[in-house]
Amino acid sequence: MIVLPSWPGARRAVPRVLDFGGILEPSSGAESQRMNRLGNRYGVTFDMPALNSDEGRVWVNRLIRGQTAGARMEYPLLDFNPGTPGAFVVDGNGQAGTLLTVKGGAPGYQFKEGQPFNLIIGGKYYLDFIAADVAANGSGNAIIPLSQMMRAQPSDGAALLITQPVVEGWVVDDQVSWELALNRSTALSFTIHESR
Repeated sequence: MIVLPSWPGARRAVPRVLDFGGILEPSSGAESQRMNRLGNRYGVTFDMPALNSDEGRVWVNRLIRGQTAGARMEYPLLDFNPGTPGAFVVDGNGQAGTLLTVKGGAPGYQFKEGQPFNLIIGGKYYLDFIAADVAANGSGNAIIPLSQMMRAQPSDGAALLITQPVVEGWVVDDQVSWELALNRSTALSFTIHESR
C-alpha cells in the first residue's frame, strides 16, 4: 500500500458511495423495491493544487505505484475537529450489520453524525461514517451506528482511526496523467476506490 503525502492537501475532494444495490422497477407498475447488497463502499476523487517540481515528482511517482499496489490518502475533515477520542477498539467478535460496539475510548466522547472514521481489520482501513450522534459512557464504551453495513467482521480489539481517517484502495483512473506547466508546477487529479 502506497501512502500518499499529507502535504499539500487536496484543494478539492469529491466523495461518492459505490452502491451495489439497486431499485427493482416491476414492468406491471407495482410498487418498486430496494434491493440492498453487502459491499457498499466509498470512492473519492481528489484535485490537487499546483505542486512545485519537487512535490510533483513525489506525488506522480506514488500515484503510478498506487495503481498496482493500492494507495492511501487522508480524508479531508475541513473544519471538523474530531477532538480527543482516546483509543477506541472493537468490543467483541462476530459483529456485523450497522451497529458497532466499541470500548476503550475517552469517557463521554461525542461521536457526531456524518463523522468519518476507519475500522482497521487485518491492517486494512475501511472508511465509514457515523450515522447518528452517540456519546461514549463513563467507561469509554459506546454502540455506534454506521452509515453502511460492515464489509468484514472485525475481531475483538480491532482499532478505530478517528482523528485522521483515510481512504484506501485502488487508483482507478484508466491512466495516471499529469500536467507540467511552464511555471514549473505540476497539476494532477486522481480517484481512489476502496477495494473491499
